[in-house]
Amino acid sequence: MITSLHGKIEYHGIGFIVLEVAGVGYKVNIPEDRAHELSGEVKIFTHEVQREDQHELFGFLSMESLLLFWQLINVSGVGPKVGQKIVFSDTVDRIKEKIMKGDLNFLTDIPGVGKKTAQKIILELKGALVEDNGTSFGLNNDAVEGLVGLGYQRRQVEQVLNGLEATDTEDLIRKALKILAR
Repeated sequence: MITSLHGKIEYHGIGFIVLEVAGVGYKVNIPEDRAHELSGEVKIFTHEVQREDQHELFGFLSMESLLLFWQLINVSGVGPKVGQKIVFSDTVDRIKEKIMKGDLNFLTDIPGVGKKTAQKIILELKGALVEDNGTSFGLNNDAVEGLVGLGYQRRQVEQVLNGLEATDTEDLIRKALKILAR
């Protein structure tokens, strides 16, 4: 599977670019408004779709966007075109935040996303959108798990930790315990 291409943009089409890499031109699907922002040498992260009658590359501007896209297309009813529209609808962090908060209106405002599909996305991804670095929207995952292990409710722990600053995980747990013990 082709997951990234680095080359020069040779052509802007409606909803795609042609990216020349080592003398070979690749057609990469990118939403029209974003495609025209790109010029010169670029690195595009891609998802390759092979069907009987078609071979397509869907492009993204960061690996983080591609990873979110992969999570989205694993949801039943979300194909690559809709997944790409969702990823390009806002920043990755905001999209994750809106899914975690269960914001149906945000998703249904995206062309091609109906209410049932939006509900599936929220249901299936709400708990899965934890970043690889162990944090969930700025929360220290070790602190969350440690406090949940002590018997506190996850939602309550996340609310308390959200407003705290600390030098390390141990300090964060100590500060959170003072609040939770009240």
